[in-house]
Amino acid sequence: MKRGARLAVLLVALGVLVGAWYLAASVSRRQQQEQAEQHTQTIDISVGEAKDVTAVAWDYFGDAVSLTKSSGSWENANDQTCPIDEAAAAALAEAVASAQATDRIEDVTDFAQYGLEDCPFTVVAGAGDNIVTYEIGNTAATGGQYVRLNGEDVVYVETGVLGPAFGISLDDVLQLETMPQDIDMVTGLAVQTDAGVYELRYLSDAAEQWYTSADPWFLMDGEGQPVEPLDTEKVQKLYELASQLQLRNCQQWNLTDPAEYGLDEPQGTVLLGYVSDDGKEQSVALQFGDYADGDVYVRLEGSKMVYRVSGTVLDGLMYPDFAGMATLDPCALDWDRLQSVTLELDGDSYEIVRSVSTPQQEGEEPEDIYTCDGRSLDTDAVARWLRQLTELPAESRADGDTDRQEIFCLTFRQDNEAFPTVTIRFRAYDSAHYLCAVNGSAFYLVSRTVAEDVTEDALAFLIQLPETD
Repeated sequence: MKRGARLAVLLVALGVLVGAWYLAASVSRRQQQEQAEQHTQTIDISVGEAKDVTAVAWDYFGDAVSLTKSSGSWENANDQTCPIDEAAAAALAEAVASAQATDRIEDVTDFAQYGLEDCPFTVVAGAGDNIVTYEIGNTAATGGQYVRLNGEDVVYVETGVLGPAFGISLDDVLQLETMPQDIDMVTGLAVQTDAGVYELRYLSDAAEQWYTSADPWFLMDGEGQPVEPLDTEKVQKLYELASQLQLRNCQQWNLTDPAEYGLDEPQGTVLLGYVSDDGKEQSVALQFGDYADGDVYVRLEGSKMVYRVSGTVLDGLMYPDFAGMATLDPCALDWDRLQSVTLELDGDSYEIVRSVSTPQQEGEEPEDIYTCDGRSLDTDAVARWLRQLTELPAESRADGDTDRQEIFCLTFRQDNEAFPTVTIRFRAYDSAHYLCAVNGSAFYLVSRTVAEDVTEDALAFLIQLPETD
């Protein structure tokens, strides 16, 4: 064969091979595309539209629940008094209404390989006249779950919606109670125990009840009168134990025998007073029953729902450390009400009188004026000294001891009908502290060095008074 003829034959053969390759590649791509489309296509296995679903029941490994929808509301089919969370029930209806499968396996005879033999996880859903029973088996390699519908010999690979949605108990669809969500301000906390009753109250007129309004929370006596002010931040931590209590672990939703949980004679009852967002005065009461493995049973007073919460909540409310909650501000007066302050030291007495100037021109601010024996004092120096008193820190509360030697005394006179005079006596205590007594009823330990600075700074502007003309 001539060389040209052989070349032509080779070219023809090469063309045939290339054509065959293109044909095979095209077929392969088409098959892959068909397989991809087959896997991306979904099979509708839903019971119907969510709005038409009126019943869902499931048995999750022996935990059986049945819900029905009547007059637009969901209820427990076995007990209509059971409170059902509408949103939780609606989510279950949405799950059976959106059930889809990615694959269908025909003519199945061995259901055990799919976890569907004597299946312990079933869901029954009803929408109109349509009722579908879903048996939910093992997890498929694709991530979904094997599902059998209505006992047929077909297995579907469901997309994995039904299992997580119905892997719950009745507790997960209960309408649980909550502490009030519209608390604008807590105004009181009263706790009753076998040991007695204690009450904390926020006094809006604290300046009329006490010598200062700096700490408006008070421990009250049995007659509803303030005993002493408490540190506001520490009181807040206490009432937040009650106001922010999470009622989640429901033990009983239809209580018939309170004694079963120790709630017939509660070991503690907490009454929380508050002002709601709309400005109304409200209250809510909590009852604490028996302890249970470190927890305690609790219910809202009058409710049939019982919960378990950490026992530390009750411990904190029943046994507060009032000594540790006491304010540590011995000189927290209302300074805008101050009329005078007298320093008594080493047998000498200095009275500093405060007055307020009258503005001479519109827009001018009134100014404080300080005098001693009719002579003017350095306003800035006195103002710094008063701020120093305001910030005078106490290290702790202390027991009173009036027999100790008095080192110096401050007497404040103020525009306050309830407490026109506040006397603070500084007595010897030890090498590092003075005992500070406020009106003879509240006692603090203050740094000796800091207290001595108070007198030295006062004398710095007092002893430099100009001579009287």
